[in-house]
Amino acid sequence: MPKSLAKKTLATINAALEEEKSCAISEIILIIQKLASMAFSISVSELSQLIGRDPEITERVISAANTLGFNPSGAPINTIAEAIHVVGFEKIRNLAISLMLAEGAGSSLSIYEQRDTAALAVCSGLLAQQIAEQNDGLCDPEQLFVCASLRNYGKLVMASFMVVDYRKAKILSLDKNPDEAFKEVFGLTPLSLGRTLLLNSTLPRSIMGSFRNVTEDNLKRVATSAQEEIVILSEMAGQLSSTAFDETIGPEDFEDAISEILTKYQVSYPLSLETVNQSFVSVETSLAQLNRALKLPEEASIFNAKLRARIDGEFLPEPPPQSRIAPRKRIRKPKTAQQMSPEEREAFAENSFRKAKTKISTMLIPGNSVDLTELYETVAQSISEGLDLESCLVTTREEFDPDSLSARYGSGPLFERVKNRPIISPRKKDIFSICLARKEDILIQDSKAGKIASIIPEWIQAAGEISSFIILPVKLEQALFSIIVGTVSGDRSIVLENGDLRRLRQMREDLAKAQLMLGKKEIVEA
Repeated sequence: MPKSLAKKTLATINAALEEEKSCAISEIILIIQKLASMAFSISVSELSQLIGRDPEITERVISAANTLGFNPSGAPINTIAEAIHVVGFEKIRNLAISLMLAEGAGSSLSIYEQRDTAALAVCSGLLAQQIAEQNDGLCDPEQLFVCASLRNYGKLVMASFMVVDYRKAKILSLDKNPDEAFKEVFGLTPLSLGRTLLLNSTLPRSIMGSFRNVTEDNLKRVATSAQEEIVILSEMAGQLSSTAFDETIGPEDFEDAISEILTKYQVSYPLSLETVNQSFVSVETSLAQLNRALKLPEEASIFNAKLRARIDGEFLPEPPPQSRIAPRKRIRKPKTAQQMSPEEREAFAENSFRKAKTKISTMLIPGNSVDLTELYETVAQSISEGLDLESCLVTTREEFDPDSLSARYGSGPLFERVKNRPIISPRKKDIFSICLARKEDILIQDSKAGKIASIIPEWIQAAGEISSFIILPVKLEQALFSIIVGTVSGDRSIVLENGDLRRLRQMREDLAKAQLMLGKKEIVEA
């Protein structure tokens, strides 16, 4: 079925392109295809001639080329050839593509989806170019613009010539992977369609290569070639732009949606949320310049209105009724303790504590067999969640050396580094030996303050520099049998509120109760 459906899609779109159906975007598609296919072989005169096919575009390219943004020297430009000489071949080629896409995005003769995908294409190209210029990567930003823009080619022709099916695929994308949704409706993905349509063109390999899918292998390592970087950046810019243009994502969910994309690319092309937001601001400025070159009112520009709404943290403009789809139901990421208000933090910690208490209570019923690993890790998890710790270790006494305690239970990078090692001993004369002697809680809010650093053992920095840590002895009838250690790093500091103190006390009382019941054989170790 998908193969026959794909053939039907290709036949419909090829026929529409050959007939040059009377929709405003079709001529733009053909010119952009021609511009891109000759991107690295076209001569100055050929480029001048091609752009000159449309007198209005010619006028607007020259007008834009005379602005300070493109022509800081102020040299007068009267022809496309002069513009290429003063501004540069690649920049004028890309400016022409941008203006054509922007004109399509602002044309009142086009249906909404055509305008939206044209806007998406130019936004993807400008965003990829902006990110590359900021990060001084391997690829040429001007070449990247062409590749990132054309990566939306399949979507652009779908929306232009099969808009009813395009709307169906968009609705299906709410409940499944977008690629799967488009395959179900069209028989192939927009990227596959674009690659197939352009396969027999004279596009150079460097551009055709950018139509590759981003693989799991790509995401697991930093790009090692300009071509690989173009593929990764083009896809990422397309996803970021699509998210910015998605009316189903409200302003309260926008940054979470962007963060999800950045997490996906955190190894192959790491970017901060701040960098992306700033790039959107720069792209919006560039698009506003294009609008001025086109003499297009701001309210008529889809991309300008959408990006401005995202930058201002507002809802996107409503699409027309036939193009409207239901808002996406997003799963909000839970806040960390640092992101919560004091009231939210207390409620979250208390909820975690209550769940742990309920679980422990079922374990400590007389006659039960108890999994000590589950018991200790339940306590460690509750403490870690309540205090927003990076690592939480529960140490217990060694059988072969009862004076020493080893990290037996817990979670986090530090626990993984010191797991099962005897890390605490009265013979080591450090801050933990002080805890062993005094059996008192110790909270170090700044590990670099005063003379503290001189009594902190080396193992505590095994997974990176620790900024703050807490030491919690666990006693039964004044005999210490365990120590819990919690750590954070960076510039963070552990702060305890009254609710935290109560919960920490209760958690340790439960461990002591379990130890007592084990000693009396009221419960047995599983």
